[in-house]
Amino acid sequence: MKMNKALTKSATRLLMLSTEFPPGPGGIGTHAMQLAQHLARRGWHLHVITPQPYVSTAERDAFNQKQPFSVTSIESRARTPWQLMRRLQRIGTAVTQFHPHAIIATGSRALWLATLLTPLLRVPWLAVGHGDEFLNRSAVGRFLTARAMRQANKVVAVSQYTADLIQQMHQPQQLTVIPNGADGVKFHPGVETAVLQQKLGLIGKRIILTVGNLSERKAQDIVIRALPALIEQCPNLVYVMVGVPTQQQKLAQLAQSLGIADHVHFAGMVSEADLPAYFNLCDLFVLVSRRTAAGSVEGYGIVVLEAALCGKTAVVSQGCGLQEAVQDGKTGLTVPPDDVAATAQAILSLLKDDQKRQQMAHLAYKKACDATWVNRVAAYDQLLHEIFANCRESVNKRIGTRINAD
Repeated sequence: MKMNKALTKSATRLLMLSTEFPPGPGGIGTHAMQLAQHLARRGWHLHVITPQPYVSTAERDAFNQKQPFSVTSIESRARTPWQLMRRLQRIGTAVTQFHPHAIIATGSRALWLATLLTPLLRVPWLAVGHGDEFLNRSAVGRFLTARAMRQANKVVAVSQYTADLIQQMHQPQQLTVIPNGADGVKFHPGVETAVLQQKLGLIGKRIILTVGNLSERKAQDIVIRALPALIEQCPNLVYVMVGVPTQQQKLAQLAQSLGIADHVHFAGMVSEADLPAYFNLCDLFVLVSRRTAAGSVEGYGIVVLEAALCGKTAVVSQGCGLQEAVQDGKTGLTVPPDDVAATAQAILSLLKDDQKRQQMAHLAYKKACDATWVNRVAAYDQLLHEIFANCRESVNKRIGTRINAD
């Protein structure tokens, strides 16, 4: 027996819980937004409950009004009892008013919230795992994550690396790997960069680029430490860093101590509209993330695909989900994490060989074109149909319709 798809999508309400959401930066937020947008375009009726950090209220509201779904924005963290009460009240009101028939939860705190809501609402749900959730050092966090994995009707891992983390620590009912994707409309080659080059004072420079929070995990410090060796061979090289400036002062001090401050540029947070120009501007994308002592890890690396869609190859680190975003030696190069010498050697090998770099970039582009969100969300759409098919009796009662055999 199969669902009548048109009937089910128009009648069914999906509630998405996420730990972050645009217009601010963040990989989990990007994933959640693309999933919500494409599911809405496929006819699903969605409401999103999520924090939306790093932006003003006006920016947030303007963004939300443009979406094909409704959004309830909540505080990122409740630091006082009053904030916690207000946060729970907003969540409770939104859930009651929307009255969901199923839940999608993505990110650690969203998974924890879903474990509390779904037994009360008696609805099926889909859990999305990214990476950090399964290395949580908190006993409470580990307990809630394990409960989520056991409780969810289906679990999606955004990479095989993440799936391995899940299987090492938990036993989900049904685990599926759906790799992250990228926006094939927004990111593409040929974006005009002359104005940006002039604005940043980078005319005539060779550019390597990292996009991501300036943080311990993103390991911009490794690239900065590699710069002295790189500059010996490429004197006009500049390292551009785009992202939330969490550790900018620390990284700037490091560059100053190495005598290469003139070869780094901190771009800060960049709008989604401007980001494709930065990818097009660079000669090479670099992201050599590390696994931190606190358990923070790179589950996949959406920005690597975004760079590839802009016609750029990448150097990424091994031992995390990033290595699944490239084919080593074909669409990019992988290096051990925290290895300054290997990072410098890989970057230099591509900067000094234009033909090799361009060949890799071409293959990376072709591969990324098959990994857009349009393709990835089709797999989520299928999983949702399977969830409703498996739970058709209880879902039918809640929706007030019946499922017909095709």
